[in-house]
Amino acid sequence: MSASEQNKRIAKNSILLYVRMIAVMVIGLFTSRVVLQALGVEDYGIYNLVGGLVAFFTVINAAMLSATQRFINYGLGKGDQSQLKVIFSTACTIHLIIAALVLVLAETIGIWLFTHKLLIPHEKLPVSMLVFQMSMSTVIIQVLTLPYNAVVVAHEKMAVFATISVIQSILSLGVALSLLPTSDNERLKLYAILTCCVQVIIALFYFFYCKAKFNESRGWVKFNKAIFKEMSVFAGWCMVGCSAGMMYTQGLNILLGMFFMPYVNAARGLAVTVQNAVSQIFNNVQIAVVPQLLQSYARKDFSYFSSLIFKSSKYFSFLLLLVAVPIGIRAPYILRLWLGELPEYVVVFVRILLCVSLVDAISGPLMRASDATGDIKKYHLVVGGVLMTIVPVAYIFLKLGYPPQSVFFVYLIISILALGARLIILRQKIHLSVRAYITNVILPIIYVIITALPTSYILSQYISFDFVGFILFAIASTIITAAVIYACGINHDERKFIKDKVSIILNKIHD
Repeated sequence: MSASEQNKRIAKNSILLYVRMIAVMVIGLFTSRVVLQALGVEDYGIYNLVGGLVAFFTVINAAMLSATQRFINYGLGKGDQSQLKVIFSTACTIHLIIAALVLVLAETIGIWLFTHKLLIPHEKLPVSMLVFQMSMSTVIIQVLTLPYNAVVVAHEKMAVFATISVIQSILSLGVALSLLPTSDNERLKLYAILTCCVQVIIALFYFFYCKAKFNESRGWVKFNKAIFKEMSVFAGWCMVGCSAGMMYTQGLNILLGMFFMPYVNAARGLAVTVQNAVSQIFNNVQIAVVPQLLQSYARKDFSYFSSLIFKSSKYFSFLLLLVAVPIGIRAPYILRLWLGELPEYVVVFVRILLCVSLVDAISGPLMRASDATGDIKKYHLVVGGVLMTIVPVAYIFLKLGYPPQSVFFVYLIISILALGARLIILRQKIHLSVRAYITNVILPIIYVIITALPTSYILSQYISFDFVGFILFAIASTIITAAVIYACGINHDERKFIKDKVSIILNKIHD
């Protein structure tokens, strides 16, 4: 497949995933509002805290997801069908083992943390324990589903992936709406049970689709010790990085639950919902790009591989900024429009996490580039080691009496340090030119931020703070950011490419 055809496939899949993103984001944000209103701030915070405690034990699974996607894509890149079947069967075996480990860890260490460390009101303990058990069941089902999810993405069946995601969002909305006619005392319990049921339905969708469409997911091949060892070693090193990821997501969540009452966890949960919604802007394109990135490395097409790293980092960041700038500036109004009543700290949490999302957008292709090489030991030791300092440093700040937002400032600063570590490691691994990366990726992003953000902020002061004003501001801010990206964010060849495409479209319209 030529580079042009590969780019067209990425573009097609990106469009499908953007449609998915819009649907999932709109439904998801409305669902969060309904759930918050139905449960109340305290119960919503308890669900986020207890569910996060269970998710903390899935770090092994997160590592295996990276390993499964990498090995399946590598097999597809080489066109080895028999090897694909072995890889998939091995991945399923490993995920069964992971599910058992999650169960053991959650029922031992998890129960101890739940009963001895979390600040949960005494009268809420029985229902919180039920939430804990249902959250654990949900997570175990997710663990067993992930090999099938990885196969769908690896085969670039983005229409199917998007459809299943939308179905899951609709089912989750149905769960939220079903809470409204229920008595207050039963809502948290019902929410936990029905959320688990939704995960079962989604797991069945993936299972039957993969069995029907992909040969590697049919039957069970003989256990292959060599593949098991190779995938386990790869996942083991991934686990260092994933452990860091779990520490700065659920670890910070648990940390907040140890120092503050559940309303702070509720604010954190809502802020993360906004962050996840905005991050979908680049995550969807990344899902489309990753198979091409991994497969181009497997084919030894290093020119296309390097080009994809640079362009993806820059374009992901620009896509994020188009949305993050107006949301960050008008966050108080947007959150009040969305939630009605604002939990304390949610606005400052959202603004800091939007900055973190920008760092993630830049870093995403670098992480996938490291995975493509298969030699990930040093990368995860160094980068994971840097990221693992987030929780200890945040703990020190909280112990010294700093406010809740201090943990997210720590998160942001250390994420930037980790980006620097990624560049240094990849310079050694794939001969990535750090100077070229800074010149062609980092500096254009900085130019756009220091020009578009102040301009949009000044404009915001002259536009009314109502719904019509917000729409006008969002449009104006997006135009300003897009214009700045065009003027100083992209190079001459990229501008020429855009002009040519616009000319083609205009000619077709005139014809």
